[in-house]
Parts: sequence; C-alpha cells; structure tokens
Amino acid sequence: MVSCDLTVKMHGKATVWPKSQIVIPKDVRKLLNIKPGDDLMVISKWDIAIGMIKSDDVPKFLQYIHAEMNDKMIKW
Repeated sequence: MVSCDLTVKMHGKATVWPKSQIVIPKDVRKLLNIKPGDDLMVISKWDIAIGMIKSDDVPKFLQYIHAEMNDKMIKW
C-alpha cells in the first residue's frame, strides 16, 4: 500500500523574474531535498495552479495518484 500526506501546504510566494525564472523557497528546497542541477517536472491543474515534482519522484507521485483514485472509486 502507498502512504503519503495529501494535504496542500502554502510555502509563501515566488516572484517571476524578467527571464521567467523563479526562486523556490528555501524551506521547500530543504523539505523536498532539491539541490542545484535537479530536474523538476512542472504540472498544472484547472488552468490556475502549477506545481513541481522532482523528476526522480515522478514514479512515486504516479503511485500516489493511482492509490488516491482507487480509494475514491471504492468510496463511490
């Protein structure tokens, strides 16, 4: 069974600089162990929200989504 914390956390704000760059807040980099040179996948939802996932963590993230979908399907 896959177990994860599905809560959404607000970590402050990031400004988009003139070259379309952003700085990921330090607490997030530390929490997710993001280091210089790491590849991040950028995702969007509902045409209003974006998120990032370390490329190495995409398979684990997909397991979380699959487990959550199965859980919701069972509850219907």
